[in-house]
Amino acid sequence: MPDVIIVGAGQAGLAASVCLSGLGIGHTVLEKYEVGASWRRQRWDSFCLNTPNWTLNLPGRDYAGSNPDGFMERADFVELLNRYSEDFDVPVQLGVEAHNAKPSDHGWTLETSEGPIAARAIVVATSTHQFPKIPAAASSLDQNILSLSAAEYRNSRQLPEGNVLVVGSAQSGMQIMEDLQTAGRKAYLSTGKVSRIPRRYRGRDIIGWYEPLGLMDRKASDLDDPRQIFGGQPQYTGLHGGHTVSLQKFHREGVCLLGRVNGIEGSKLHLATDLRANIAFADQSSERLCRNIDAHIERYGLTDPPDEGDDPAHDPFDDLDSIPEPKVLDLNDAGVSTVIWATGFAFDFSWIDANIFNDYGYPVTCRGETTAPGLYFLGLNYLHTRRSGVVYGVGPDAKYVTSRIKSYLDG
Repeated sequence: MPDVIIVGAGQAGLAASVCLSGLGIGHTVLEKYEVGASWRRQRWDSFCLNTPNWTLNLPGRDYAGSNPDGFMERADFVELLNRYSEDFDVPVQLGVEAHNAKPSDHGWTLETSEGPIAARAIVVATSTHQFPKIPAAASSLDQNILSLSAAEYRNSRQLPEGNVLVVGSAQSGMQIMEDLQTAGRKAYLSTGKVSRIPRRYRGRDIIGWYEPLGLMDRKASDLDDPRQIFGGQPQYTGLHGGHTVSLQKFHREGVCLLGRVNGIEGSKLHLATDLRANIAFADQSSERLCRNIDAHIERYGLTDPPDEGDDPAHDPFDDLDSIPEPKVLDLNDAGVSTVIWATGFAFDFSWIDANIFNDYGYPVTCRGETTAPGLYFLGLNYLHTRRSGVVYGVGPDAKYVTSRIKSYLDG
């Protein structure tokens, strides 16, 4: 019987394994598919990470490549995880799905596709974004129109001829829209209320400003609404070396912008008249961040260069009131043959028999440690701080959680 079972072989599960090995704690990693499965199975071909390579530090393996300010492509990151797993001899069992975890006399029993496994402790490292979240209205879409989630989209060649509607304007929707533009596909974009941030400002990548401004240290308790923990990520991209994306840039390039989808009747979309408000919200959030950076530079007498104002994606609309806000769009009349739902991801921890979840079904932890003895989590959004849900924050959280596991096992 292993002391610890880790569920999930993404960056969080692998980091936990390396830390446990360093502490001499026996363990097994269970993975339903492959190492880094979500990066393999739920990302399109041109996907790039949105944080610079210098943030890709895992326990025992800091980034040491030749392009620290670049943005790693999906396939390269999958290879990074594979090498990490192999180099540290992670004891991973592939093709094993966890069905139910429940407390037992010895600690925990995990029911799996390969039978029950007992362990003294469990680390759940399955991430917040587990499966696509598709609106109920999608079931009313004309069946002659192809309907795909963002996790199913790979490239424009898999789509039938015709125009494309992307629903959702957070990171995934904006980046898929760019991919469609590159392929020369005419596209429509249904927008939501999502913040935007510049890729670079005053000589630094924006992630380089998040640290001194303390934004990566924000905790769930600092949020205005607890649902923001699993809300859409801000509009920015690492594609082609990283650049700012914006709704106005898409508008100027011929993308037809729409408000939020309120309902569907066959080929007919019912739309909210919130497009202008969504554009304004994105612009205001970007402007607010830039002003906070300016104030920080002035407060500490820093010498970062002034903004040159040469980023056209940041330029606001000259006349926002002139942007049309249709209430109805007939997809057949618009020549739309495909709808891609970039409407986020959902999670499901109902397979864990423990009274440690809040009203949203999200685990309540102290930096990954729960009140259920021997139950821990890693890699979740705001597990400890904002950085917890990205590669950047996995290492420190993994070291903390495994130190708590050692204390638990020793006790």
